[in-house]
Amino acid sequence: MNSENGCFKGNGKCFCFFCLQDKYAEVLATLFIIGICAGTHFLNIMIHEDIGTFLSTAALISDSTVLVSLVVFFVGLFLQKSFLLKQVTVVFAVYIFFSLACFCCNFITLIFGDCYRETYNLFTVYTDFYLEENPDTKLEESEIKKNLKTKFYLEVVAHMLSLGFMIYYYITTSSYVEKINETEEIYVHKILDNNNFNINISDNSNSSNYGKYNRTFNSSKNYSAV
Repeated sequence: MNSENGCFKGNGKCFCFFCLQDKYAEVLATLFIIGICAGTHFLNIMIHEDIGTFLSTAALISDSTVLVSLVVFFVGLFLQKSFLLKQVTVVFAVYIFFSLACFCCNFITLIFGDCYRETYNLFTVYTDFYLEENPDTKLEESEIKKNLKTKFYLEVVAHMLSLGFMIYYYITTSSYVEKINETEEIYVHKILDNNNFNINISDNSNSSNYGKYNRTFNSSKNYSAV
């Protein structure tokens, strides 16, 4: 995913840390994205947390997996081991897909939240939850629904921004990992070339010594014959 324009020119690092060396820019970007993922966990389940447990469980497993993957990647940045770095591109891609699915589910539910009957109306359900938890509230039911809508819509915007950050991080990190892999491949090729060169020199030296030995042996035989 190397790009030769803009923020991706010659390296894979976030524009926020463009003035830093590649490794340190990636370290800071990873710390930042760990916080983003922790917050995204709550955005993924912002609607269904109080309604069902399946999505909450799936989100917890998904978030735990990606956080472990990012910690392993973080360690790999200092050890510069490609096998520790490569895994994050797969795990993070799956996490982005999961978060995007949660976003679409939340967004569609909000858009059509008022279209259902009262029993299944999202805002009615959450208004009832609010009234149960705050029986002494002085707010009218319409005000509570309005506040809930504002809260949910702001969370949707935050979810969109977090997805944007994660996709951007995935692109830059994939570019960085690809760059590390290319560096390792070049290093391995150099070692192999040096080994082959040394073997050729050794073979040539042995051939030369063998030729000298034959000439000396033949000269000795000729001298003895005379």
